[in-house]
Amino acid sequence: MSFLKELKWNLIAMSIIFIALGVVLILWPGATMTTICYMLAALLLIVGVVSLINYLKKDIRGIIYRYDLVVGLSAILGGILVIIKVDKLTELIPAVLGFLVTISGILKMQNSVDMMRLGHGTWHVAFCLAILNIVGGIILLVDPFTAAEALIMCLGIALVYSGITDLYVTIAISKKLREQMKELDDQP
Repeated sequence: MSFLKELKWNLIAMSIIFIALGVVLILWPGATMTTICYMLAALLLIVGVVSLINYLKKDIRGIIYRYDLVVGLSAILGGILVIIKVDKLTELIPAVLGFLVTISGILKMQNSVDMMRLGHGTWHVAFCLAILNIVGGIILLVDPFTAAEALIMCLGIALVYSGITDLYVTIAISKKLREQMKELDDQP
């Protein structure tokens, strides 16, 4: 059960990061792609360090088939690579963020199916939110915008939307799992 709590809080933290990054992009669309690259590098470095700390804190029995070390080192390497190659990556940031929004939608779709399988009454809401998330991500990947600022603002809106819907789905699934665990505990 502690794994599920840890996963829930990790998902909530990522949702908050998506929302915060989205708000920054909406409020300051004129910010350079270089700044966004450095923010991405910082995020990767933070994820990497947290994953490494999680790996080192856990007993060996608790980390078998968990890839915190690989995730941690890969994220740190990715963060360093972004810093070193920032000038080459600035053109890729919209595509990368669009890809992340699309992946977030796909994950939300799986979560909505999980909600349906758990008997959660509002699974269809999460499913519709996931579809909108995927469509928005694909639009960002295709990049139909002529103005860079319009693209950045749309990326910000998509990230805020994705973060909020991730929060909704995570809390809904967590609540349903908690209810089911309580029912199991109450049975003789």
